[in-house]
Amino acid sequence: MKKLQLFTSILVVIMMIIAPQTLAFAASNSDNDDASSAIQTSNVQSSTANTATVQQIVNLISEGFSVSKSAIYPGDTFNFTFKVKNSNKNIDIKNLNIRLSGNDAFTVSNDIDTIYRETLSKNQDAEFSKNFYVNSQTTAGMYPISVSATYNYTDNGEVSQGSAEFSYTVSVLAAKTTATNGPTQGDTPSLVASFSTSKANLHNGDKFNLNFNLTNKSSQYDISNVNIRLSGGEAFSVASDVDALYSSGIAKSSKSSFSKTFVCGKDIKTGLYPITANVTFEYTVNGEKQQGSSDFTFSVKVNERKKAKTQKKATPLTPQLIISSFNYGKNTISGGKEFTLTFAIKNNSSSIKAQNVLVKLAGGDAFVVADGTDTISLKSIKPNQTVKVSKKFSCLTSASSGVYPVTATVSYEYIEGGKQSASSDLTMSIPVVQPDKVQFQQIALADKTVNLGEESDCAFQIVNAGQTKLSNGTVKLLNSKGKELNSAYIGNIEAGGQFASNYTLPVTFNDAGDYKLKLVFEYENENMEKKTIEQEFKVKVEEASDPFEPMPGDDTSDTNASDDTTDNKKTIIIAVSCGVGAVVVIAAAVIIKKKKHKKGSVKFDEKI
Repeated sequence: MKKLQLFTSILVVIMMIIAPQTLAFAASNSDNDDASSAIQTSNVQSSTANTATVQQIVNLISEGFSVSKSAIYPGDTFNFTFKVKNSNKNIDIKNLNIRLSGNDAFTVSNDIDTIYRETLSKNQDAEFSKNFYVNSQTTAGMYPISVSATYNYTDNGEVSQGSAEFSYTVSVLAAKTTATNGPTQGDTPSLVASFSTSKANLHNGDKFNLNFNLTNKSSQYDISNVNIRLSGGEAFSVASDVDALYSSGIAKSSKSSFSKTFVCGKDIKTGLYPITANVTFEYTVNGEKQQGSSDFTFSVKVNERKKAKTQKKATPLTPQLIISSFNYGKNTISGGKEFTLTFAIKNNSSSIKAQNVLVKLAGGDAFVVADGTDTISLKSIKPNQTVKVSKKFSCLTSASSGVYPVTATVSYEYIEGGKQSASSDLTMSIPVVQPDKVQFQQIALADKTVNLGEESDCAFQIVNAGQTKLSNGTVKLLNSKGKELNSAYIGNIEAGGQFASNYTLPVTFNDAGDYKLKLVFEYENENMEKKTIEQEFKVKVEEASDPFEPMPGDDTSDTNASDDTTDNKKTIIIAVSCGVGAVVVIAAAVIIKKKKHKKGSVKFDEKI
């Protein structure tokens, strides 16, 4: 009985030693839990700073901006790209929210004026972009685009908030007049025309139908109240008294067909002659009616009808030199390429010779003479004679797709009641097709390593280095088997412009390994041809490493730490040490007891 009482006394002493340390350990854990909960629920509106620790300031700085167009006009849509940098070399930025405003001059095109990024790593820069519409009432001048950013960062275990404000100035030019032979400016409705004639071989006096299509290339705007006024110039006349056509509207990315009957002039010679179409229409932007227009020229070829031979000699005619035919060797001419223009000059007079013929050539806005002089001299052209001449030209790289004239100014002399002189301007129309120059740049995932199961954005840039606008663009991300992982519609890219993605193609990899991916860009050029470019790249996917696992050789101890966390750690260590000491005491007591009562020992559960 005395022995049992002794054992009980020892046990009470042990509990008295352990109890205070256990309570201290529990209190320490409770305080930590409360602090963690406050950070999560209060959205870090307040925090308790450790006076012994100097906190760092995290700054977001601007590193410049750019716009997709060299000239911006009222009614235009342009891409605004800006770059920011986390200037701190030690701390990451989290939950970056960016809001953009065009103030009174510009409006965000898709009504989404915010950009979000989860993380901007220490000392890292990032590029963002938004499309803006220039309000129609905006006059010429310099106007600001405002950028406001908010973010979080963690320093010494404490979460803080940061903010930054930037202002960028964009120049707007005076309202631009409507372009000819092409679409209106900007991302407003742009019309593209194609045409055909009901007769392949037209002659003087023939009646024919001009059939043409108007395509609304805009993917955003419908157009309404389409009025078309047609003119055949001196070569053609409208068969009826009405030279106008009307349509109630053309929906976005749709086309409408039109037709008008014309009559070829009876006295026109062989050649290409223009029919012009002036198109006016309406469209709505931000609830306001806007006016738009486009001008098109359709070049129609007419062959002179051969007259029946008569026995009677024709009366002498004053020499009239014409271009009876011409050839440039190809169906179309590309920018930057040379070609040889061969044409035939005919003297229509049946009796009078043209002398001292001088032909001066001019290539206008699209062509330049490539072999020296722009002048051709001919001693004479006899009555009814045709003389072929040629000259080498070069197509300018700055010329956009379209039909451009080469003008031949022909001057000459003839004898009819004395020495006479005459001259005329003769035009040859040559089509130009600029090649598409488009490529991917700065594919963010290319040759990079990403974490398994984490969403990664396949950021990229598409650069249009050509002279033609790219329309209805769609970008796709494919795996090595051609399966589509993600896709996005990006619209139009102006000539000389670019598209910079902003979290356009996020992708998550569920299996580790090496992946071969492909970016595909599909678009339409100005000839309404569907084109595609592709870019393959590789991505390595690995399981994310444990951020808390010490690296080999790391010293995880900090003997000089004086913050609350260190104090808590010391409390835990003391508590554990006391606990271990108590266990040792218990074990020693049990051993002593066993040694003392090795013979006839008393069991703790036996009744006494």
